Parts: sequence; C-alpha cells; structure tokens
Amino acid sequence: MRRALAIFSLLSLVLIILVLFLFTRKNNESTGGPQLLSDRKISEIEEIAISNQYDTYSVYQEGGGFAIADLPMENVNADYLLMLLDEAARVEYIEQVFRTEKTVAESSAESSAESSTESSLAAFGLDNPIGSATIRFTSGESICLLFGDVERVSGGQYFMIKGDNAVYLMDHSRVVRFLQPLKRFIYLEIVPVRSVPSPLSTIKHLHLSGRAFPQPVIISEIRADNEEDMREALGFGATTHIIRSPHLRKIDQKEAIDVFESLTGLLNIEVLDYNCDDAALAHYGFDDPLVNADYIYDKGDGSDPVKIVLKAVLYQGGYILVRDDQRIVHRIEKKAFLATSYEKLTARWFLTPFITDVRSIVINSDGLNYRFELSGEDNRSLKVSLNGAELDVEKFRKFYTLLVSAANDGQLIQANPSGTGMALQTTTPVLSVNFSYRDPLKKPDTMSFSPGTLRRHYVTVNGITEFTCLERYAQVLETALLALAKGEDFKTDW
Repeated sequence: MRRALAIFSLLSLVLIILVLFLFTRKNNESTGGPQLLSDRKISEIEEIAISNQYDTYSVYQEGGGFAIADLPMENVNADYLLMLLDEAARVEYIEQVFRTEKTVAESSAESSAESSTESSLAAFGLDNPIGSATIRFTSGESICLLFGDVERVSGGQYFMIKGDNAVYLMDHSRVVRFLQPLKRFIYLEIVPVRSVPSPLSTIKHLHLSGRAFPQPVIISEIRADNEEDMREALGFGATTHIIRSPHLRKIDQKEAIDVFESLTGLLNIEVLDYNCDDAALAHYGFDDPLVNADYIYDKGDGSDPVKIVLKAVLYQGGYILVRDDQRIVHRIEKKAFLATSYEKLTARWFLTPFITDVRSIVINSDGLNYRFELSGEDNRSLKVSLNGAELDVEKFRKFYTLLVSAANDGQLIQANPSGTGMALQTTTPVLSVNFSYRDPLKKPDTMSFSPGTLRRHYVTVNGITEFTCLERYAQVLETALLALAKGEDFKTDW
C-alpha cells in the first residue's frame, strides 16, 4: 500500500512538472518578441501619408533626408521623426487577435457579409478607425495601416492593414507618432539644458525689458581677467554679476540663480502655433511683449556662446513665448524671469566692499566726523586708525561688519512713476559714509541716510535714491561709533 502511494505521488509530481513546463512554454511563446508584417529600410520609404483626429499631413523624402509637412525642419524633434520612420519601415505586431472570413474589400462587395464584418471590426474600433498611415515605398509598393481602439489590459493598439482580413495588436509605444498632433513633432526644448551645475556661469549678459520693466535692466558677468570689471565691482565684494542699468548695483545672488536657471533648459508645455507671420505674432501680443529677455548663453560644454532673444506675453490666463525669429509660439509655465523685477534683482545690501580693498572710510554721524585709515599688506597685517589714533583691529572688524550690513527693505521708492533712479528731494543726511579704495583708479563710493517716513531713512547711493532702510541702523551705528572711539564694546543688531 505504501509502495503504491509512493508511486502515485511520484507520478503526480511528474504530471505537475509536465503541466508547468507546457504552460511555461506556451506562455513564453505567447509573450515572445514582436513579429513583422513589413520589414523595410528607412531609405526605402518615399512617403508616409498620415491622417488622424488632429491633422492630415505627409512625411516625405527631400534632399537626401526627410521633411514633415510644413514644419520648420531646424525645430523638428529628430528623435520623434526617426522613430516614426522606423515604425513605418518595420510594421511590428504583438499578436493576431482576430481574422474575418472575408477581406474588407470582399465584404463591401457582398451586402450579406458586410454587416457581420463591420460588427466584428467594431469590437476593435476598426469599423471607424481613429487614424491611418499610408506608407509608400520607392519600389512603388504601399501599405495602409488603420488604427482602432486601445486594448484595455495591455494598453496596446488594435490595427489592421487595409485590404487584409486580420486584426493585430501593436505595442502602443509604436503607435503614438501616427496618432499625435503634427505640432508635437516640434522640439519641446526651447533653450538647451546647461552642462554645468550652476546657472551663474552660463549667462554672460542679460538685458531685460518689456512692459514688466519700467526701465530696462542690464546685467553682466564680472570677468576675473578684466581689470575694469573687477574695479567696478569693488564696492560690492564677492559677486559674479552686477546690474549696470538703470544703475550700477550689486545683484541679489539668489534671485539671479533663479532667473538664470529659468533661462536655461527651457521647455514648453505645448506648441500653440508655428510658421507665424508678423500679423499673427502681433495678434498674440509679441509686438509689445510683457518680457523681452535678450542674453548671451554659454552651455558650458565647450561650444561657442549664443545670443538668445525670448519674448513672452500673457495669453488666455497663461504665458506664451517665441524665441529669436523662429516664429513658433510656445505655451510655457510661469518662470522666474517672468516674475522678477529690478528691486528683486538688486541685492539688499547697499555697499559691501572687502575690508582689504578699502583705504579709508569717512563717516559723518550726528554732525561728528570719523575718519578711518586702513593699512597693511593683507588681512592678517591689517592696521586701523580713527582720527589718527590706532584702533583695536578686532573691535574694528566687528564695527565693519555692522557698517556694511546696511540693507534696504525691498520696496522701490515710487517717487517717479516713469522708472527707477528717482530724483527724490531729500533733507540733510543724518548719516553719510564714504569708502575710498586702495586702487587709485576706483572712484569712492558713498551712501547717505536722510529722514523718511514710517521710521525709515531714504538711502542715497552714489547720488541715486531708490530704497529706504530702517532708521534703527543709523542709531545703532552712531552708538557703535561713540563706543569704538572710547575703546568700549557695542552691539551690532539693528
């Protein structure tokens, strides 16, 4: 009995293994690689005539390559076009899912079979195809693909060859190009991505104008090999770029990073229009753009820097943009360069020269003059005197940190609606600071503080009054000056 049970168990095990083997083999066969209905070289394609719910157009050989409808070829996504050509040259299918008794052509000739055939094809959405692609070859042969519904489980697409009696399933990834809008073949990349981590090294020069800017804002890179650039930036300490217009100002590094980054690797949401003439562009509003960004872009990959001009406008609740003279209207997301302003781009701190670049500082506070003379070869050997008397260097360093902490409150004074750089009539300053530099060719920088409103002072930097500062700064600085003169300690918080 035990022997019989053992033999039965062994036979059962063998049977189970056999069933599993056959099932696995059948499953592997059914999920094997794609099969081919047509296998040609891309060079054998003469034309692909496509019709779908969006467009009717042709892809055709021209001048040794391929053109696609009336799209500007320099802006066509070459990868998408190549995929379309491959999908037309090699018509692949995953499996055959249905075969009618007669071909579509035969069914059309026999009314008794026509309704039955159409009913069968309706199950696959092929009684009324959503798209077609007629592929003509240089040999004179052609095939026409008809596309139906999406198969729910696999996500594949039902299709058939016109004149054939079989329905096949194609991988959806090989159908997309046949069924997408023509304008989707335009490259979604408006500005190429940079090849370096920081956007600060990619924008060499930026000119922002348009209705969003009362006056143009011009920003340029500080080149370490340019003495004049370095000299102009002495009053701003460490900075990669400066604002040159409407006034020479230190740039806010964080805002610059955000703005510069938005001008690199710029992608569209979709193409709204293309091949636009001047009248069409004016209709969209590009003759009077919200923002015009004209800049020199260096990708950082060793290629030559290029000049790029972007024009952006508000359109139907969003933003649209054109680049250079491409005449392609892109819909884009709201980017930092669309939301920036002169006051955002200007650093909060007025003047921040390195202590080692300064030769002397003259401060007038509450009617008293304080003259600091700085000497020494470097930061370690720094010596400072106040009105001829030597100072404790560490106390002066603490004071200097307070001195260069003068900052605006972020609000541009709107004394003159026509733009920045207001000719504001200020009263006698309660505080003035003058920096003279070791570089004899660098002109002194000055900032003065005059009574304003809401416990603020108007701040005039090199003759231009644009921002205010809390009056607390001048009060704390005056207290620190008196303490420093006596060799006493002081606070720096304001």
